[in-house]
Amino acid sequence: MRLTLRERLFGTVEDRALDSQTIPPVMLQSAPAGSVTPGTALTVGDAYACVRVLADAAASVPLIPYRRTQNGRERVEGGRLVELLQRPAPATTQAGLVGQIVAHLNTYGNAYLGKFRRDGALDQLALLAPDRVQPEIRGGRPLYTLTGPMGEQSVHGTDDIVHIKALTTDGLVGLSPVRQARTVLGLSDQLAEHAATFFANDASPRGVLKLQRFGDSTEQVDSLKAQWNAGHKGTENAHKIAIISGEVDFLPVSMPLDDAQFLEQRKLSAVEVARIFRVPPHLIGADTGESMTYSNLETAAIEFVTYSLRPWLVAIEQAITNDPDLCSERQYVEFLLDSLLRADHATRAEVYAKALDPITGWMTHAEVRKRENLDPEPEQPTPSKSSVAQLATATASPPR
Repeated sequence: MRLTLRERLFGTVEDRALDSQTIPPVMLQSAPAGSVTPGTALTVGDAYACVRVLADAAASVPLIPYRRTQNGRERVEGGRLVELLQRPAPATTQAGLVGQIVAHLNTYGNAYLGKFRRDGALDQLALLAPDRVQPEIRGGRPLYTLTGPMGEQSVHGTDDIVHIKALTTDGLVGLSPVRQARTVLGLSDQLAEHAATFFANDASPRGVLKLQRFGDSTEQVDSLKAQWNAGHKGTENAHKIAIISGEVDFLPVSMPLDDAQFLEQRKLSAVEVARIFRVPPHLIGADTGESMTYSNLETAAIEFVTYSLRPWLVAIEQAITNDPDLCSERQYVEFLLDSLLRADHATRAEVYAKALDPITGWMTHAEVRKRENLDPEPEQPTPSKSSVAQLATATASPPR
């Protein structure tokens, strides 16, 4: 355990650094109470689809470290920052870490990136369970009370934790989209539960059985109910033709209005959930009521990257860039969004033709090949003086 200066300043709390040898980066999450909470939101199908769209898209975008230079910028090819981004922790990839950050932001509204150290040096980056971290401002500085798997507590500062926030109203804690829209998510969850219950218990071929004569009414009703459920209960027997022996009348019943409008309710619920997470409805299979063409589909993809995904990526970029343990004064990180906004071959060829124009162009062949992820052109060997002389002799006019 490494005690820091804050323990001597505040005195009443235990303050320790995150140690990769003593505290596991992957921490157990507690079980929150309630029907739809950040911990249970992903059990709602529409919410899971929205969070997965955002997390998967963010995970597919490379996070590149750069260094500012007098001539602009250059990629950082080596060093501790590059190693941490490529391999944040054992069995963890950059894509996995970024996707988990976006998932935490969309469910809890906060993501806490722990900086785990070995012998004082930054060794691993791993996310902490948001429901086990309590942020506060003390002495003008943000502090985070971390509750471990066994209930142990420790207090850490910005030298141990990078806090990435969603929309916030107090500047300290991000607002959870799930908590803010729990009514809409609860409705979606109840509609799905209603559908499962309706089809599991459905034993009605849209009618009622009416007995004409009664003996022992209780025994007769129980027997009839058992026969009815045996032949018609469950989705595999739903709406079969009823055949009952004895003096029984069948009275047809129309579908109740709430069941007739159930499909419309589900459509509206899916669109509402997509709106909460700012995801285009068609990306989660929701019915938008519009036909998708190549033109508006391309526009929708650009809008998704610009308005749905990019705000999360900028929050992650700035949180990592502003941390002095991760980026030096001249370094910063940036997501390469070209991987998502990549145009078709014909459009790229047209743009590259203009970019390579000898008069008005702004790119070189090497830059174009690098952007297209192609190998560099092989360097042409510089001819020696003897080879130049031999070439000149071979190409000279023969004597008459």
